[in-house]
Amino acid sequence: SASNCSPKPRQLLLISGKRKSGKDHVTSRILAAAAERNFPAACVRVSQPLKAEYARLHKLDADRLADSTEYKEAFRADMIAWGERLRAADPGCFCRLAVQMAQPPPDGLWVVSDVRRPSDIQYFLSAYPGRVHLLRLRASDETRTRRGWAFVPGVDDAESECALDSWERWDSELDNSGGECD
Repeated sequence: SASNCSPKPRQLLLISGKRKSGKDHVTSRILAAAAERNFPAACVRVSQPLKAEYARLHKLDADRLADSTEYKEAFRADMIAWGERLRAADPGCFCRLAVQMAQPPPDGLWVVSDVRRPSDIQYFLSAYPGRVHLLRLRASDETRTRRGWAFVPGVDDAESECALDSWERWDSELDNSGGECD
C-alpha cells in the first residue's frame, strides 16, 4: 500500500477495457476536461514500468513498446509472460512503480488507464481507500476491428486481456462502440 507520506489523489479513476476499446482516447478526453477546468490531473499507466524494464532487459526501444504499433505486438506475448512471473512474486509491483514514474499531482485526479487484473484493482483500493472509481469500457468486436484489432491467440485470451471479464463491481460501465460524439 501507499505510505502515509506518499501523495494521495483526490479521486482515482481506474479504467479497464479490452485492446482497442478506447482506453487511451477516453483517458485523453478526461484529462483534457480536467485541464479546461484547471483541475490537476495525470495519467498513470500500470504497463509503463513493465514495458520500460522489459525494454531495458531485452535491449529494445522503450518508446516504441509504449505505443500501439507492430513493434509492440511482436513482443507482446513474451512481455506478458515475463510480467506475469514478476506479478506472481509481488502482485502490486507494477502499480507502485507506475505511480512513482507518473509522479501525479497530490490531491488531483489520477487516471489509471490500463487496469487489467483483480490484483491491480485490489492494490489501488487498498492503497487509496475511498478514492477509487472503477470504469469498465466496452466496445463491440466490430468497432475494435475498425480500430485495428484482430484476435491474437495467447494475447487476447490471456489473463492480461481476460482477468477482469467476470469482475462485477464496476462503479460505471461505458459502451465505447459509437462515434466521437458518444
